[in-house]
This record gives sequence, structure tokens and C-alpha cells, in this order.
Amino acid sequence: MTDAPDPLPPQDPPPQADAPAPAPGAELAAPARVVPLASGRSIEIAEEGAGERIQIRAAAGQLLVSIRLTDEGPVLSLEGASLEISASRTLSLSCDTLRIQAAQDAAVEVGGSLRERVRGSVVREAGRSARTTAREVKVEASPGGVEIRANDDVDIVGERVRLNSEDPPMPLSWEEFRARQALAGGPRQPSALAAGEEAAPRAPDDRSRPEE
Repeated sequence: MTDAPDPLPPQDPPPQADAPAPAPGAELAAPARVVPLASGRSIEIAEEGAGERIQIRAAAGQLLVSIRLTDEGPVLSLEGASLEISASRTLSLSCDTLRIQAAQDAAVEVGGSLRERVRGSVVREAGRSARTTAREVKVEASPGGVEIRANDDVDIVGERVRLNSEDPPMPLSWEEFRARQALAGGPRQPSALAAGEEAAPRAPDDRSRPEE
């Protein structure tokens, strides 16, 4: 009967490669926590490095609301077919850059007055037509000029069209005309006008000077 071989001496386990060092902040990260709601929606809370993220998802998994808490402040994202924001008193928006984009129509309705102040330039482009309607319209350029260009006709229709004139509107009667002249201290009118008679209009080609 042969002798059994001597058992081998115990050996140390093979050395294992060093595990990669965790990224900064990874030791603080934890698996996302999901809180189901009775409606089927769910709330997901997760940590992202030095920030946190809170998301609300629909029952089918679509993202509805996302809130990211960062060192620079919270970042809010909303997605949905319709969004409404209502304030009983004041709604203020303040930012460096404001972008509003509507794929179709847009409407702004103001019950009081509207005031716009732009420190730079204003460019308005309309693909079809533009219209301004008001009880009174004033256009002023200072110190620059006003330029109007059209590829077609330019129509100016008014009760009176005055150019380079700062006089008051045309008086409706000779009595009103003489009263304005008296208040302005202007020269006395010819006897025909003083008597209330209308002078005959002068022909456009009549260049004769009035009698001295």
C-alpha cells in the first residue's frame, strides 16, 4: 500500500488589480429613488454630483416636470400639451436673454397702456402685411431722419395734408381766421378779406404780383 502524497502547503490568493478610484462626488451619489403615485405617475429623486434632480413622469414614462438643483440655482423644465401661469397681481420676468417662439399664432392683449423701451435697434419683419390703428399716430425721429420706401404707390389721404407747416389747422370760418390773426398779432388782411369776402383762387400759372 502506497503512502498518500503530502498535501500542498496553502498558497496566498493571487494579487488583484487595484480598483479605479471613484470620481469626485461619486461617493455621494446614490441610486435614484422612485416614489409611485396613485394616479400612475411617479416622482424620481436622484443625486448628480454636487446637485440633485427631481423629476415627475407620466404613467407611460413621459417627462412632465424636471427640477435640477445646481450651485448656480434651480433649473425648471416643463413639458406638456398646455401650460398655464396665472398671477393675481404681478408677474415679473428678468433675464439676460429672452426668447419666445410660437410655431403658429401669438396674441398679446393689454387692458391698460403698453410701453416699450429698447436701448438698441428694433427690427420688425412681417411676411404678409402690417397695420397700425390708433386714435392718433405720431412718428418722430431725432436726430435722424424718416425714410419711406415702397415698390408700389404711396397714398396719403387726409382732411388736410401739410408739409413743413407748424400752423394750426385750417379755420372753419373767416371769423375764426380773423380771431386767430388778432391773437397772433399778424398783419392786417386786405379789405376784401376783412369784409368777409372770399378772394378768387389764383390760377396755378398766374405769377402776377399783387398790386402795391
